[in-house]
Amino acid sequence: PGVTGRCVRSLRFVVVRSEALARGTMTAAMQSLLNFDKPLDVALLDTTVNSFYTSSNQAERSEIGKFLKQMQEHPQMWTRVDAILETSQNQQTRFFALQIMEDLIRFRWGALPEEQREAIRNYISNVIIKMCGDEATCRREKLFVNKLNVILVHILKHDWPGKWPSFIPDIVQASKSGETLCENSMHVLRLLSEEVFDFSRGNLTQAKVKEL
Repeated sequence: PGVTGRCVRSLRFVVVRSEALARGTMTAAMQSLLNFDKPLDVALLDTTVNSFYTSSNQAERSEIGKFLKQMQEHPQMWTRVDAILETSQNQQTRFFALQIMEDLIRFRWGALPEEQREAIRNYISNVIIKMCGDEATCRREKLFVNKLNVILVHILKHDWPGKWPSFIPDIVQASKSGETLCENSMHVLRLLSEEVFDFSRGNLTQAKVKEL
C-alpha cells in the first residue's frame, strides 16, 4: 500500500504539472493574438474561442474568458474584424468579432477619423449586400445577418443623415438587385425606426426628430 500510495501521488504530481505547463503554453499562444506587428492567426483565435465554450476545466475557461475580454477591449482590435469575418471557421468567433465592432461604434465612433468611419460603413454595408445576395446564404446565416443589421443601425444613429445623406437612395438602389436583399433592407429600416423614433425619442431634440 505504501508503494502504491507514493505511485499515485507521483502520478497526480505529473498530471498537475503537465496541466500547468499546458496552461502556460496556451497563455503564451493566446498573448500572440495581441501582437499587431504580424497578421492575426485566425485559426488560433478559433481554437481559443472554441476552448472557452467547450472546456470542462473551470480555471481554464476563466483564464480564456479574461483574455477574450482583454482582446475585445483592445483599442486596435477592431482593425482585425474583417480578417476574422473572412477567414474564421467558427460561428462564435465571428460573433465575437461583430461584438468588437458593435462596441467600437457604440462607444468610440466619434473618436475615429472620418475616412475610417466611411470605410467601416462601406464594409458593413458590403458584407450585408454580399450575404443577402444569395437567398440560401441569407436564410442560413439569419442570426449573423441580423447582428450586422443592428451594427448598421448603430452607425446610422451616429452618421445619418448628416454624414451619410445618401443612405436612403443607397439602400433603395441596393434593394433592386434581389428580393432577399429588399426584404433585409425593410428590416433595417424597421430597426432604424424603432431605435430612432421609439426608443431614442426622449433623447433627441425636436430639430433632430424633424430632420430624421
